[in-house]
Amino acid sequence: LLEQVAHPGRADAPEIMFGIADLLVGRNEPGDYAEASRLYDQILLRNPPEYLKARTLVGKAELLIGNPPEFNNAISLCEKARKLLDKDVSEFFASKTFAVESELRLSRREKGDWAEALELINDLVKEKKAHWYFRGRALLAKAEIILYRDPDDLSSALKLVDFSIKELASRPEDYFSLKDKIIKAEILSRRGFKPDFPRAEKLLTEVLKARSAYKDLIARAKLDLADIAAHPKAAKLLKEVHEMEGLDPYLA
Repeated sequence: LLEQVAHPGRADAPEIMFGIADLLVGRNEPGDYAEASRLYDQILLRNPPEYLKARTLVGKAELLIGNPPEFNNAISLCEKARKLLDKDVSEFFASKTFAVESELRLSRREKGDWAEALELINDLVKEKKAHWYFRGRALLAKAEIILYRDPDDLSSALKLVDFSIKELASRPEDYFSLKDKIIKAEILSRRGFKPDFPRAEKLLTEVLKARSAYKDLIARAKLDLADIAAHPKAAKLLKEVHEMEGLDPYLA
């Protein structure tokens, strides 16, 4: 595929580049996100059709979720993409603009961001025609909001995360499928019934054994497990997290 896009005269070169970028994001090996971002930039320079431009804009926005200085730009990219896609939440990439922007706003946390993020999330959760993958992500985000903003309503959070797990069941190694297990474990640990702790430990252990190595999820799972595990296992887990480099500030 890379050889094919080396010929700039190809009419389908932007489509091929988008496909490569999508594969790179899914593979998630070192350097893949940077290469995907470079390809997205190349597509936008070629003045692609509106549908491909919109998909590229939201793809680029998603890569910026972990980059706080770029949050404003990324949210703007989502808004531009949604205008091009007519807010049809049954369409994969239109749904993606809602999910990605809500995740960006939850991370940015400026005044009004949480309320706007919740509105975007509810648009996906309430709409039965919303694409299942991004509806699953939205259910997960809403469960996490309840967990940390309204911890007296843990039963609702648990229902939401279970719905999310069901939506994403066909992608067990996906980032958000693994995050589902972490959020469910955190809800169970917070609720604190006697059977909750072994259930939480089982979920967190499954994340650590997964083939998909997402560093932030591994660190979060180890910290959550350390919180409920006995010494010396807890100390060992904490030491392992302290030795990890490049963690998000909230994990550090």
